[in-house]
Amino acid sequence: MRREPTSNLILIVEDNDTNALILRAMLRKNGYDTVVATNGIEGVEMADSLRPPLVLLDLHMPRLDGFGAAAEILRRAEGPPRIRPPAIVAVTANVSPEVQAACLASGFAAVLPKPVMLGALVSTVRRFVPRAGDAAADVIVSGCMSASKK
Repeated sequence: MRREPTSNLILIVEDNDTNALILRAMLRKNGYDTVVATNGIEGVEMADSLRPPLVLLDLHMPRLDGFGAAAEILRRAEGPPRIRPPAIVAVTANVSPEVQAACLASGFAAVLPKPVMLGALVSTVRRFVPRAGDAAADVIVSGCMSASKK
């Protein structure tokens, strides 16, 4: 059964346990809730049932690659019932201009290079998922605590 989007939830679709753990830790330290799918098919199912506003999607995975998973996530959002699709960010070590162009042409909202740097991750995520209370929160970026924005 589909439910309303969970505004602070980020779905990480990553088959490498270490990469998933690192992404999860960085996001949780910055106030985001995360869930992990370990292959493209599981990612599609979780995106459909959880309806997160953002999916971080590895391009190279077993069972269904990132391009196939993104296409299916977007297809399922078209309905019925029609729902707002999540923003999908490709997470990949191959950030060649050709891969970036293919990602954007396939419906990805952005491309995040691996290894993922904390500052780039946080700024990318915030484009699509603002944290509740962000205006007054301390934010951890690049291992440094910023001044409060109060």
